[in-house]
Amino acid sequence: MFSERVYGRDVSASPDRSPQRLPRGRHGLPRRFIVHNQRERMLLAVAEAVAEQGYATTTVADIIARARLSRRTFYEHFADKEECFLAAYDTVVEQMLAGVGRAYEQGGTRWTQRVHDGLEAFISYLISEPAFARMCIVEVVAAGAEARGRRDAAMRVFIEFLEPGRDEAPNGVTIPSLAAEIVVGGIYEIIYTRLLRDAADELLEMLPDLLYCAIVPYVGHEGAERAVKEAQQRRPDDASPATD
Repeated sequence: MFSERVYGRDVSASPDRSPQRLPRGRHGLPRRFIVHNQRERMLLAVAEAVAEQGYATTTVADIIARARLSRRTFYEHFADKEECFLAAYDTVVEQMLAGVGRAYEQGGTRWTQRVHDGLEAFISYLISEPAFARMCIVEVVAAGAEARGRRDAAMRVFIEFLEPGRDEAPNGVTIPSLAAEIVVGGIYEIIYTRLLRDAADELLEMLPDLLYCAIVPYVGHEGAERAVKEAQQRRPDDASPATD
């Protein structure tokens, strides 16, 4: 099912898998199950279609062809392509943020360590689910004002992860009010450009640099360097983050 495929760090299935089709005729399945199955197939279909051919050129016909459902069924669930896209975006982002938040909260007692683990979970997700990653990071920009507003709301969650860093600042150091917003916006732009050219794998190699840039406004150069070294010591160079 769609929700099981996008649940934070627990993701293991490939986004290229075709949606499951219900048997024809009298199958005895509850109506509630049928409706749920249809909706999830369309959410998966719009994510894959948009990731492959872009939001602007994706049509309702593309979505229903991938979901193997009728146009009538589509309009029983959604008013148009935009509404379907927003529903898929909300589903993916909600569960992705839940996985990232869980990694952050379980990252230990040190704030810098929690930031590292949250970033690692986020990047691992983007790499393991390229269709969903491209939909949420790249194509959301082209999906209209409502979609961009929801993107901005998701980015504010990452800003909240950084705000506790103000308590880490050395005595006498004042953290600019825009620090977290600047950090999140900068990291988003870096991720955007890598996904745009299908180079998500580069992000894992950039994790130490991303961590440094995320925390240096709060803990300074020496503190950021120390946190990066500690993170590398916790994870050997030849070990990759777990995504299952």
